[in-house]
Amino acid sequence: MTVYVRHDDLIKFSSEVLSRVGVPREHADIVADHLVLANLRGVDSHGVIRLPLYVNGILSGDINPNPRIKVISDGGSYVHIDGDNGVGQVVALRATELAIERARKYGVCVVGIKNLKHIGMLAYYTLRMVSNGMVGIVAANASPNIAPLGCKKPITGTNPLSIGFPRRYEPPIVLDMAMSVVARGKILVAAHKGEKIPEGWAMNKEGRMTTDPKEAIEGILLPFGGYKGFGLAVSIDVLCGIVLGGGYSLKMRRGFYSQGGVYIQAVNIGMFRPYEEYLDEIEEYVKEVKSTPTAEGFEVLLPGEPEYRTYLKRVKEGIPLDDETFKELKELSVKYGVELGVIQPSQ
Repeated sequence: MTVYVRHDDLIKFSSEVLSRVGVPREHADIVADHLVLANLRGVDSHGVIRLPLYVNGILSGDINPNPRIKVISDGGSYVHIDGDNGVGQVVALRATELAIERARKYGVCVVGIKNLKHIGMLAYYTLRMVSNGMVGIVAANASPNIAPLGCKKPITGTNPLSIGFPRRYEPPIVLDMAMSVVARGKILVAAHKGEKIPEGWAMNKEGRMTTDPKEAIEGILLPFGGYKGFGLAVSIDVLCGIVLGGGYSLKMRRGFYSQGGVYIQAVNIGMFRPYEEYLDEIEEYVKEVKSTPTAEGFEVLLPGEPEYRTYLKRVKEGIPLDDETFKELKELSVKYGVELGVIQPSQ
């Protein structure tokens, strides 16, 4: 059975739970907002399903709930940051805001981060840059999860990439994708629901295809597009893990809150051309793309459009939670004395 929770109630719940395990309220609010926005956009693999994992990481000492973020080097248009093993969303948002501020002055700013934990849905950061009239680019590497077909050992992380472009009208164009066929968190969702996964998503530890999500979690994810996806995963691994010093995938411990390095770039469109002129042309572009002839029953959707539609629906009707996720959140509710409200779906 699926239960529904209002997004504002889920934000309050998540923030309160995090604050009770030592996360400062300001930081807890950031993480809660991030997790629930992922759910609102239909990216449930990076939503509140992660909350119990973050709580466990904090309690075990693997995640620093109150990091002292420090600047390693600062050249104006570039900044290198040490996240002090902190909650990833807090560190990455700080870096994003810095990139926006510097891009206003220099036109472009790159912020590289090392030594932090899982930063969640990358679109959270590109959307922040987009809302400030910037092109946003974010890439991150993580512990090894994927390898080409036939391998018995994972080589790189899912190593996601997000690129966002502002528009005059909603929704902005926002690409957010992992280099695997699907994000590992989606397999976790399938495991929670007791569902099989499609063949072609993952291999077991023997390098054989599997439809069992538990075997997939213990095994290896497949890259999208074969060697092309693997090539992109390797490139992001080198950029974030070696160039930024975040540690490449094979040197990292596998885990649901592990993170290597993070690359954040803001591009101030107004430095390259009049911003209103840009907005005119991108609306013309969207109109041309959306008017492409299609077969009956088909529609051209731009990156970020499906997530935006889901967002509008879930803001109105509530966020659906599967039985296992709801059970885990109820356990947190009882343990920390924080109420979790439930509503019925709209008819």
